[in-house]
Amino acid sequence: MSDPEVTVLFSTYNGAKTLPQMLDALCKSTLPHSRWKVVAVDNNSKDDTLAILQSYTDRLPLEVHFEPRQGKENALALGFRQLAGDLVILTDDDVIPEPDWIEQFLKLADEQPDYDIFGGLIEPAWERPPEPWLLQLPAEYLNILYALNGNVAEGLVPAGLIFGPSSAFRRSIIGTDYAVHDNLGPNAAITQYPMGQDTAFALRLERQGGKAFHSRAPKLRHTVRANSMDEAWVLRRAERFGMGMVAVHPEFFDRKFKLAGMPASTALLWLAMLPMTALPGNKPIAPGRFQTLWKQAVRQGILRQFAMNRAGTGGTAPAHVGAKV
Repeated sequence: MSDPEVTVLFSTYNGAKTLPQMLDALCKSTLPHSRWKVVAVDNNSKDDTLAILQSYTDRLPLEVHFEPRQGKENALALGFRQLAGDLVILTDDDVIPEPDWIEQFLKLADEQPDYDIFGGLIEPAWERPPEPWLLQLPAEYLNILYALNGNVAEGLVPAGLIFGPSSAFRRSIIGTDYAVHDNLGPNAAITQYPMGQDTAFALRLERQGGKAFHSRAPKLRHTVRANSMDEAWVLRRAERFGMGMVAVHPEFFDRKFKLAGMPASTALLWLAMLPMTALPGNKPIAPGRFQTLWKQAVRQGILRQFAMNRAGTGGTAPAHVGAKV
């Protein structure tokens, strides 16, 4: 039997609700099992995740591993030690790939020999019909909220437009270790974490000379859960995005004037807008109101991350930094 050509790698925490549909979709893959394998890392789940994964080992070329240290970065670091083949596809536990998804990534890598980083089309799989205000958001917001990328054109793209749920990398460029940034990305032990782990990984490879290519041919749907479609969740996501800006792009803030260790312009704007954004309101049908709340939440995330960095907490921020939005 020949070695696999490609490894599909993902980590999962309490993924029991979405894993069956993801794994069922992989069972329909058009690629023979001899040409690929799946590496799944259970990141210390508290539900039936491990049992569900193990129940698919006779239907998929699936390896199941367990990482007790909480955090997606720890789980993927373990997964990186299990890779095989010339290509690795990174994904999530809540996707529904098309049958030819893996095959299309292999074809893309073959057709684009000058590129090392690849992105595929990510469309939404809504758990419930989204409200009109959500669908009216600019595509850039949906990029951040749900890693949807239907607005990204095919061809050469900045690595920052390669989204984690459907991304592939030549193993010749990624090396043997998965390392991006301490305490960046999903971690069940941290309530509010800086997002951008997948982006940081792709950007690191780009700085090393890798070029990124986006294609609509490798296609999947990304589950958008019902509880992630309300305003409170969206604004918490905006705060995580602000936190991630500091962690992933510290150069953006290097030249900004600091006040008590904080970027002064961000802090002053946050304070000035606090009375307006603290007022209760209805669903953000009016785009102006929503954008005001969004920008304030991003500022709050920036300030939270600066406070974390200053305190050296690494995963928690002092409770007084910002108010809940």
